[in-house]
Amino acid sequence: MEDPAGLVENSERLVGLFEGWPSFHDAEVIEFNLWRGDIAPEADRWVFPVLTTRIHLWDTTPAVNAEGRLATRRHTHATLRFHALDDFKMDGFNHQNAIYGMSIARENSPEHSFLRLRVVFEGAHGLSATFRCSRIEVTGVEPAPPED
Repeated sequence: MEDPAGLVENSERLVGLFEGWPSFHDAEVIEFNLWRGDIAPEADRWVFPVLTTRIHLWDTTPAVNAEGRLATRRHTHATLRFHALDDFKMDGFNHQNAIYGMSIARENSPEHSFLRLRVVFEGAHGLSATFRCSRIEVTGVEPAPPED
């Protein structure tokens, strides 16, 4: 399986912080914004649908905290942008949107001569989503409070 970091622009912003591409296990999707894009052939403008999402993620350590749970660290809000969305499906968005993980895989298709990526947000509680896109980028990384 190909390392997702190699498929994501500016992935070093997360890889450097998490010492590798994060698993997104138990991460929480905070925002999920869809834009239809801007297609105007007469103006030679071809911006296809875009999804921008902000996700709270962290690392779990082997240490146990005062509440008897595994301690967490590196709480981060990561903003990811997915370009040229296609075959988009979403279900269950609610007040929490915890996910088991997010997978990214290259998709080979004889229909497309350009790169296609298959993205899956595997829902745990709330949001689950699948779609294809042509490009993914990390547009923001900032510290987040652990209680978010």
